[in-house]
Amino acid sequence: MAPSLRSEQPLPSLRPALLQLHDDHRRYTSFEAFQEQLPELLQLAGQVAGATTCIGLLGLLEPLTQRQLEPRDINLTGTNLREGLEAGGCLSRHRGLTRVLELLGESLGSLQRKAVYMPETGTGFAAWLQRLIPRSLTLSDFLQDAELCPHGDGEHQDLCALTYASDSFDLVICNEVFEHIYDLPRALEEIHRVLRPKGRLIATFPMAFGQRESIIKASYISAGEPVLFRGEPEYHGDPIRPTKGSLVYQIPGWDILDLAATVGFSAVALHLVSSWKHGVLGADLAGVLVAEFQH
Repeated sequence: MAPSLRSEQPLPSLRPALLQLHDDHRRYTSFEAFQEQLPELLQLAGQVAGATTCIGLLGLLEPLTQRQLEPRDINLTGTNLREGLEAGGCLSRHRGLTRVLELLGESLGSLQRKAVYMPETGTGFAAWLQRLIPRSLTLSDFLQDAELCPHGDGEHQDLCALTYASDSFDLVICNEVFEHIYDLPRALEEIHRVLRPKGRLIATFPMAFGQRESIIKASYISAGEPVLFRGEPEYHGDPIRPTKGSLVYQIPGWDILDLAATVGFSAVALHLVSSWKHGVLGADLAGVLVAEFQH
């Protein structure tokens, strides 16, 4: 069991920079706008230790549910707060995503009235969201070569060849999926196809945030010769592939905004959420980057 984040330290001095991380939200539509603020953002990252102490003393307010989670209910594993700050089944990056949904005007009530699709099963976040909006949520996973298959909470779908009809969903949520897709442009085209007019794709993914170009790790060639590696193969943990993990094809850069616009999304942006109030803290940046692509 991961150690509780409950802190015995005194509340740190609430300097202006630390207060800024109480609930900071920024929206970028270009690499240039982000790059202009990057020196300030890297300085704010120096306040993450103090922000973590605040969470350990005060707890956090869970986005969407408005549930107050006490310090004893918050667990910290490792030093990467984006991945290791867990509470109620959600990680920091999950709360970053749900906080963006809140900022876009969504609530539990509005999500219950929408058709929501998420290509994810077998995770704490999938279980959390399924409890909240069971009737409006469709789950799937990419089950090719899976070592474990989910039972009853999802079906096989390939994001590059979805079987859903066009205009099926109001919202698509992708958590740490884009880096594992063998044909990301095709997947974005398919997601755009199944979204209804004004529908949104909201996504997190590990990002090469300091550059425009994506980092290509592997390329899909064909079914007979599936992968051409660029350097050492990289795999990430996968709950349905616990032994071998999931291959990384790319780490998106800011060119993902251009790609999304090219396939037809009318409004594309990246949000940066940094908030010890809501338990959203990051690693190299103080917060979590969340993509928003609107149909």
